[in-house]
Amino acid sequence: EIYRSEKRNHQKAVNFYFRLSPIKPIEPIARRLKYQVDQKMIEITCNDRLGKKVRIKCNPTDKVSDLKKLIAAQTGTPWEKIVLKKWYTVYKDHITLRDYEINDGMNLELYYH
Repeated sequence: EIYRSEKRNHQKAVNFYFRLSPIKPIEPIARRLKYQVDQKMIEITCNDRLGKKVRIKCNPTDKVSDLKKLIAAQTGTPWEKIVLKKWYTVYKDHITLRDYEINDGMNLELYYH
């Protein structure tokens, strides 16, 4: 009985220490880095319904503004004038493709501002 209570107190002390410790565990960071290294490029199709259909290869960690710059390089339009939509969702420049759940093979609508 005494041994169990000592073990329980020790576990409480360990939990308390790690809660206050400024050092974060390494495992989740390493898992995130491994995911970023092992990620594969995705291919996105953008259609403006005026005859231009562009296929772009990019990373899921790229931002929407990076995707717009790649589209602008292929179409010749300024990237600031490009608006990307899917149904009624207008994609904002500072958010990543992964956050919007844009996956390999998706079609986006290409509009001009």
